[in-house]
Amino acid sequence: MDICILNPFFYPYNGGTEKVLLEIYKRLAKKHNITVLSAAFPGSGGDTEKFGIRIVRLKSRYINLPGLPLPWPLMEGLNDAVARVDADVYHINNRYLYYPGALGAIKSTGARLLLTLHNALPKGIDPLTDAGGLLYDLIWGREVMRRADRIVGITKSVLNTTVPKQMSYKSKVIYNGVDAERFKSRNGNSRVKKLREDIGGEEIILNVARFTGQKGQTYLLRAFSEIAKERNRAKLVMIGNGPLKKRLRRETERLGIGRNVLMLSDVKEEALPLYYDSADAFALPSLYEPASLALLEALSSGVPTVASKVGGIPEMMKDCGLYSRPRDHKSIQKAIETLLSERDLSRRLSESGRRLMRREHDWDRIANEYEALLLKLAE
Repeated sequence: MDICILNPFFYPYNGGTEKVLLEIYKRLAKKHNITVLSAAFPGSGGDTEKFGIRIVRLKSRYINLPGLPLPWPLMEGLNDAVARVDADVYHINNRYLYYPGALGAIKSTGARLLLTLHNALPKGIDPLTDAGGLLYDLIWGREVMRRADRIVGITKSVLNTTVPKQMSYKSKVIYNGVDAERFKSRNGNSRVKKLREDIGGEEIILNVARFTGQKGQTYLLRAFSEIAKERNRAKLVMIGNGPLKKRLRRETERLGIGRNVLMLSDVKEEALPLYYDSADAFALPSLYEPASLALLEALSSGVPTVASKVGGIPEMMKDCGLYSRPRDHKSIQKAIETLLSERDLSRRLSESGRRLMRREHDWDRIANEYEALLLKLAE
């Protein structure tokens, strides 16, 4: 089977969607012909191959607009590239960047179209973002869904909030996964001990997420400022990057916790498991969260976790962590302090989270689900 993946970015870019696509398709590439069409990074381009996947990077211009979490690539020659691949199934992973020309090129090949929704209709971020997301879907996003032969949502919440009811018959959930052999407890590994020493905290709280408004990190900082009054040797480690980085740094200074907060934007992907394993608690206080790979990584690593009860989080974490209310720093504070103080509870949550990830979020299982769906589409 010939499969063409359309997404604006791909490996080695390490965004959430890109990690998902790499894990699925490096497995499927062992049996099928896989081509990725993506934007070239500035200063690079041309075809490459990795993990048995052919990667075509199209020359692109990038638009930076206020409010966008990432630069917006305009890929040159996309429609012609789509037609040249001539795949059995085309798999679109971003409904914001593929317009009538690209969809028309797919239709002209006679191929089937699969759409995966990695993001839900915005809800609860802020009035402007929520309204803008709804307006886009009314103008074009729902047309992409209509033209798709099948729609996958990465959680039930994504489908329920984003896909119109008249299209629900062709939609299904396939959850994201986690590499349980990479993200696991290392039981006192010397590198983890050294990392804890370098961080310098007696108790380490970890947050891994882009620095954007939807991730709720300003509320986490307020919660931590209260925690640090009683636990002055505690450290908050925030791993990520994004448009709010400078604002969040200023907030740490305003709250008087600058020395207790470590903000890191250059952590290599291969080092991430060590940071999870060094943490005493993981916090994800999102205002909006269709799904979170960081949450799955934390649970797989056995880190006691607190997360907002929003979007797809309850579907993934179930009863294996504590929940906080969005925009409520007192709720976040209380949950984190509970994890740090009640060690028996934290141990039980750690063990149950690890079991849940191995049982329901194994990448081989998820790749097999995609393969079965793709094969059926290609019939």
